[in-house]
Amino acid sequence: MNLSPLLETCSGTEAFKFQRIEQATAFLREAGLYPNYPRIESAGTEPEVVIDGRSTLMFCSNNYLSLSNRPEVKAAAAETLQAHGMGPGGSRCLCGNVAVLEDLDRSCAKLVGMPDAITFPTGYMANLAVFKGLLDPFLGIFPYRKGAAAVFCDEYNHATVMDGIALSHAKRVLYAHNDLAQLEAKLIKFADHSPKMIVTEGVFSLDGDVSPLAEIAELARKHGAILMVDDAHGIGLMGEHGGGTLEHLGLQGKADIVMGSFDKALGGMGGFLAASKTVVEYLRVAARPYMFSSTVPEVMASAMIASMDLCMNDPEPRRRLRDNAAFLKGRLEALGFTVLGNGSVPVVPVLIGDEDKAIEFGRRTFELGLYAPPFRWPSVPLKTARIRVTPMADHTREQLERAVVILAQVGRELGVCT
Repeated sequence: MNLSPLLETCSGTEAFKFQRIEQATAFLREAGLYPNYPRIESAGTEPEVVIDGRSTLMFCSNNYLSLSNRPEVKAAAAETLQAHGMGPGGSRCLCGNVAVLEDLDRSCAKLVGMPDAITFPTGYMANLAVFKGLLDPFLGIFPYRKGAAAVFCDEYNHATVMDGIALSHAKRVLYAHNDLAQLEAKLIKFADHSPKMIVTEGVFSLDGDVSPLAEIAELARKHGAILMVDDAHGIGLMGEHGGGTLEHLGLQGKADIVMGSFDKALGGMGGFLAASKTVVEYLRVAARPYMFSSTVPEVMASAMIASMDLCMNDPEPRRRLRDNAAFLKGRLEALGFTVLGNGSVPVVPVLIGDEDKAIEFGRRTFELGLYAPPFRWPSVPLKTARIRVTPMADHTREQLERAVVILAQVGRELGVCT
């Protein structure tokens, strides 16, 4: 890459400060790695949206159950907005511990079948809080010495998990995706570390698969490890009442900590950690993102309580979502696409492979009226770039049919399908 023109424009102290930043950004753009940020001019959670003045099929929203747009959820938010205004005004340990937030904690715990829960304004903050909060010293050498802990982490875990571990002093031990033999071998190898924690996602949405949680729970029991399940993509989707992957597998109560997200199937924004009352009470003082940040706004808390109530008591959105995902998976496989996963998870990851081809695939589908940008390295391993086609409960059959036509046209153009 020729950076001479860029370097020639860098002069003076201010330019010198950010010269390498400019070079890095230029490289990302030239290499096609800088993401596109199209201007969405309508609600991004709808099955069909307006982008740059043009109607476009939306197949990358995590609003799986279409709860973001349910009248009951919006009515709960509107009522609380009138009563409380926009913001909480501070953290839970200051003026932010309003009654609705205690109700939110209880709703989260009930949803996943755990004794208690602690909530955060984003799911990212929940994952940043848990490892340092639980595994690092807080008072002198208590509860654990600096660096004493080890976290055994599936290599495909979300970036927020990786960042949370990096913020702690625990040793990160990666194991190959869903590889139980390698996990146990590493538990044995690092047996001198205490405490030990295993962290895995419940649903790996980019791969369309579910973690072998029964076997991982047994390994945690056998080796005395804490088990944490990041179920951001499982909450709402999996289980008879939307309790997540553990409910789906009949394993509620077998994990020590469940991380959940409000901004996927529940249609809002925020996250939570559900655990024993002892763990939650400790995190309320030891988790820095909880202590030193404003809490979940009351308007969002009320909306998410209503959303969780619908999730637990109305199975119809989950049925529609699964029907839509099965339709897309069946049609795309019949066209010769490689769809990852066995269909147990209602997302449709389509393997493209080559990064440049995936970028072109996303560009062409967008031109034709479908928005589903590619996932490529470093989000996924090199040469495994993919399009995660994400249906929602409110997608109509006509919209699904149009999506298949567009995907088929681009797939044939690029030699991805027959």
